[in-house]
Amino acid sequence: MKLRLWVVEIMHKYIKTSGKGNKHAALASISGELTWEKPIYSDFLVLSRESEYAAWTLVNGYALNHATIATHRLESDIRSINKFNKFVEDNGFRLNSEGGTLKVSPDGLLQQSSTVADSALFTFADGVIESIPRSYIEFAERLLLPQFKDLQAEEVKEHHRRDGFEVGNADKIFESTSTEQLTRRSA
Repeated sequence: MKLRLWVVEIMHKYIKTSGKGNKHAALASISGELTWEKPIYSDFLVLSRESEYAAWTLVNGYALNHATIATHRLESDIRSINKFNKFVEDNGFRLNSEGGTLKVSPDGLLQQSSTVADSALFTFADGVIESIPRSYIEFAERLLLPQFKDLQAEEVKEHHRRDGFEVGNADKIFESTSTEQLTRRSA
């Protein structure tokens, strides 16, 4: 994806104020602090229209965008992603519905879902206070490759499962931070 020059200029405007703050990225991510100047709201809006991820980064800095739970590694009766999703929803969490709650790779062997991101009030440098997306949790089940379907459960290792990344799923998973998902009412 090619970003427009003015988007790059906005990002550079803040990154250059970071100075040596990037050396403290881990500490900043834990404490929820930015290593650059707090942005103004209009810059956030411009970035949001062009790239929600750039806008997310502008206000969240080095914070963790998401963590993934490999449901197939769970040692419980909810290791199937469908059962896990039901458990998550039954406990009051909203799942990202973009492209359906369950995102499935074309080969059917990678199944993913995610919560809708938390949100929090953020005070921009120009005094505007707005709710912004924070982090979310992704869930993934990597199913057995066809050549290993006859293995006993105790024989299955990670290399027997579908590996890799699926761009189509990832695009929909990242929608966990979109305004549409944050403002959607629970079903």
